[in-house]
Parts: sequence; C-alpha cells; structure tokens
Amino acid sequence: MSATTPRIRLLSIAFGAAILASGCREAPPARPLAARVAEITEVNTADAFVDSIAVTRDASRVATGQRNGSIRVWTPAGGSEPATFGPTRPRQSIIDLAFAPSGELLASLGRSGEGALRLWRPDASAWVQIASVPLGRCLALRFNGAGDRLAVMCEREVVVVDLATNLATGLITNPHREVMTAFDLAANGARLVTAGHEGDVTVWDAVTATSIHQFSVSRSRRPYAPPPGMPPPEVWAVVVALSPDGSRAAAVTIEGTVYVWDVATGAELLVDAHPEAAGPPTGSLRFTTDGRLLAPTGDRLGMRVFDLTRKSTRVAAAGAKAYHVVSITDDATGFAAVTSAMESGKLIYDVELWRMEPASGS
Repeated sequence: MSATTPRIRLLSIAFGAAILASGCREAPPARPLAARVAEITEVNTADAFVDSIAVTRDASRVATGQRNGSIRVWTPAGGSEPATFGPTRPRQSIIDLAFAPSGELLASLGRSGEGALRLWRPDASAWVQIASVPLGRCLALRFNGAGDRLAVMCEREVVVVDLATNLATGLITNPHREVMTAFDLAANGARLVTAGHEGDVTVWDAVTATSIHQFSVSRSRRPYAPPPGMPPPEVWAVVVALSPDGSRAAAVTIEGTVYVWDVATGAELLVDAHPEAAGPPTGSLRFTTDGRLLAPTGDRLGMRVFDLTRKSTRVAAAGAKAYHVVSITDDATGFAAVTSAMESGKLIYDVELWRMEPASGS
C-alpha cells in the first residue's frame, strides 16, 4: 500500500494543441476538443497492476480493476474514498470492466480457469454481486446502447448475454485463422466486429451470426522495409469499433495505423499511418454520435478526433504520461485513462477524466 492517500483533484480545463496526423490535414487552431475535469492519483493498492478501467456515461463513476482481483469504484465529484470489492475465490485478475449505460450496473471479467463474468449493483455504500456467469477464458466486454445485452469476447467465440435472464442468446464462433484480438458491439446491438491475430477484421450480423464484410490490416504500413533477411512484421488490430448504427467500422493496429471502412460498400474511408506510432491502449477507439472518431495519438500520450468528412484530425487530450488503458463513454462524450509511472521505485497508476467539447467547437 502506498504511504500516500489517493487524491482526487477536480480541474477547470486542460487541453492539447492541434497536431498533424499522417494521411489527414492539420485543422486550424480552434477551441479545445476536450477538457480534463478530474485527476485521481495512486489508484492502485499494494503496488498491484491496474489492467482495466470503466467510466459511466455522465462520468460520475470510474471503476478500476487490478491484477490482484480488486475492483475500486470512484466518485470524483464526491472526493470520497473508493468502494473496494471483487471476487475472493479464486482471486482473478480483472481483465475488463464495463458500466451499463445507466451507470447502475457494472460488469467485470476475471482471468482464470473459471473466467467468470460477474454483475454488480450499488447498495448503499457497497457494491453487491447479483450474478456470476462462468464463460471460460474471456477477454473483453461491451454493452449495447439499451443496456439489456452484453457481448463477451472469449478466446474462441463471442457470446451475447441477455441481462434479463443472464442466459446466452447469441454465439459467434471464432471465424479467424488465429485467436481473436479485439471486438466491438454496435450501440443498436445489430452488428458485431471481430479481429484476429492473422490481421483480418470481420463485421457480423449479431442476430443471424452471418458475416457482412471482411477487411484486412495485415500489411505493414511502415514507410521503410525491414532489415535484410528479416521477415515482414506481423500486423493485427488491437482495438476495433463500430459506429452506433453499425454502418462504419474502425481499427487501430499494433503499429498504430488507424483504418475506417464503410461496411455496406467495403470502401476504405481512412488510413492514417505514422512511422513512429506505437500500439494503441486497450479501449481507446469509439465513434461519436455525430460521425467523428475518437482514437489514440500515435505516441500514446493522449487522444485525438478524426473528422471523416473533412479528412482532418485534432488532438483532444495530451499529457506527459502515456495512457496505459482507456475507457470511452458509450456516447463518446468523455473518457477516462489510466497512466502509469515509476515513483521512488514503485509503479504508480493515476486516472485522468476528460469531457469532450460539443462538435460545433471543432
């Protein structure tokens, strides 16, 4: 346990300057695209790794999940100590967290042989487990826009759970030649997108479990060839996203290249590559309701917004620390990011909370 008590600092405004992204023109200076509204310091306990984060739509709650099995829920505006809970037997690394759109239901996913999906609700000052669904080894969670269905990506399948019954109502068996690396569920619940380690990205009809379109990101977009005798690098999608209506799909690769496609026609709407970009943080991709795309910066030191109509990009948030993992609200009006740094020989995690400015300000 750190000797310092976690601190919640509410901020008036902070923002990054505009930069040029490869493949998109630089937008002229304008008012900021996001404001940093809160910062929570030292969110980890007992020097535990923080692997996951979730934020409610109104940004009133932020949850963090640790490798020692602890879940902590923070209320930044209240400035109070977080509620701490989680599975005790077995103690599972919390690999993913997700709030339902209402903010009154939290889903957690543990990594172990059991791989249980757990659902939690607030009760007075505590969070109470209301359901546990064993699913095997699973990796990621995504609610639909109504909050009545939850999609879970496992190693070999995507399972859709009806939250009224806690029963699986849909199943897509892994269509990829290798393991799945990322997925997303459209807000309307009608479409899914999955990615595989071989570099394919597939959009699905979530009801009939049939493929709608397949794309490939396997070709390296680095502007230089590998050294003589070295094979071309393996490239796959680390994060993927669908627009709320499922008409557009996006992906960011291990090289940091951003892709956007039109699902109906298969047309490639955007390829944004940078020679020095790094792999993106988990959770750092989401379409906004007005059609823009919130995506990571190439250096992992913030987030940026792509205007797909104008083919331009601007930084929405920037800082001195790299983002470790990101959670974007389901309507992309804000996001929370975990940063990590070594301080006095200890690995310390902080959380930044940002709110997006209206689209008219871009």
